[in-house]
Amino acid sequence: MKNSQDNKGILSLLLKNSIVQFIAGMLSLSIILRISQSVDYQLIEIILKSLGYGFFCYLTTPFVIYWLAYVSQGIATAKKLTITVALIALYSYIIWDAYFFFRSAFAQLAQGLSSSL
Repeated sequence: MKNSQDNKGILSLLLKNSIVQFIAGMLSLSIILRISQSVDYQLIEIILKSLGYGFFCYLTTPFVIYWLAYVSQGIATAKKLTITVALIALYSYIIWDAYFFFRSAFAQLAQGLSSSL
């Protein structure tokens, strides 16, 4: 019984430490995406957006993993379920946005390469 309490305490500590990373990942993504929208040169825009999505994944994924582990350890409540659904919906939306961005970026780059040949 004491071991499960220790695990929950460790997960709670990890959540508290990684929430700052999660917020930093969200802020860095929004700032970098806004900056990339103001750039007229397409290659720099692609590089900036790639960095933004990379920072997002690097900084936010640990929090999502720790949150899911934390929620699965305790008793399910409506509050935990609501936060989990909202968190995963936001995370999934941004991951899908990154997927479609990379898909179109590779198509644009391939089209640019084929037209230059």
